[in-house]
Amino acid sequence: MKTLSILALLLAATAGAQAQTPITTTTDTKAVLGLLRGNVDLYGVTFGSGEFQRGILQLAQQRTIKVRVMTSPKFVQNMKPLKALGAAVYTMPANFTNSLIVVQGGPIIIPTKTSYQIITDPKNATAMTGLLTQYWQIAKPY
Repeated sequence: MKTLSILALLLAATAGAQAQTPITTTTDTKAVLGLLRGNVDLYGVTFGSGEFQRGILQLAQQRTIKVRVMTSPKFVQNMKPLKALGAAVYTMPANFTNSLIVVQGGPIIIPTKTSYQIITDPKNATAMTGLLTQYWQIAKPY
């Protein structure tokens, strides 16, 4: 089983950037939820605090976001609430070491239990999204 370190991918994607990647750190869950619009990809097994996860479910229920999830087979059962709301859930045989949220055409969000790192630079967000795209080709629908 592969280990998929999303932070390692992030570093690889942004290493060639000429300017330093603008990363904002915040603990404001509502502000981060406000960044979620349109197509949103979730990579990993857990996505921030319980409050943040409930917010994602609410946005999916309101159809504010269209969610696609990539997770490991071991944790796919935890995605049933999202799947019930229409999310496309995929599995990949990997040990996700952290989580990542990609807002298509927008920021990349790295949630922890207590804070969020937000990458807003379009060049770096596009590079990171490009690296992650390859995994959808090998992921299996749940």
